[in-house]
Amino acid sequence: MSLKYPTTSKTLLDKIASGDEISWNEFYQKYSPIVKALAKFKGLDANAADDICQQVMLQFFNQSKTFKFDPDIARFRTYFGRIVRGRIIDHFRRKKEVPVAEIEAEVVDPDTENLYMDEWRKMIIKEAEQELKQRVAPETFQAYELYAIQNRPVKKVAEYLDCSENQVYQAKKRCFAMMRKILLEMNEQDPELQFELSKYDV
Repeated sequence: MSLKYPTTSKTLLDKIASGDEISWNEFYQKYSPIVKALAKFKGLDANAADDICQQVMLQFFNQSKTFKFDPDIARFRTYFGRIVRGRIIDHFRRKKEVPVAEIEAEVVDPDTENLYMDEWRKMIIKEAEQELKQRVAPETFQAYELYAIQNRPVKKVAEYLDCSENQVYQAKKRCFAMMRKILLEMNEQDPELQFELSKYDV
């Protein structure tokens, strides 16, 4: 079993188009943090960021029956980013009496693009961790989560899980190796992502 990207997005969109409410919830949970982070980075407060997020989600909802995403034509990340930036531009256009070109230059700038990519990587890492969870025993993943992700002391983790400290170390080592493999696949499928794999050296 391997994480399929970007076909994961296509499958999710296909489910949404069929009216699957669970998939809508999954879509929101997956992509709303990216929208809100981008909006806040451009100076919007929490309420405005929530409004932008709702507008983006509403656009996908309205288009779900007719929209056909083809990963062979463009990455979903590119398509999604255009919609998010478009809604932010619309927000500033309503608030500022300045030329649209000036607003677009302010929203579509290198720093914003870098943040967008960072947030996208965070989302993919969460997906990779869910894939990892399916590949290893529950106790192995729990040890990895507590020790490697939450940075709890190895002694406390071992006591909590009623295992040896060496077992915690081995769980981390195994999970790091798998995460490295999964993210290497992502880098190969989408070279623009360029995950920093040294974090998972064992």
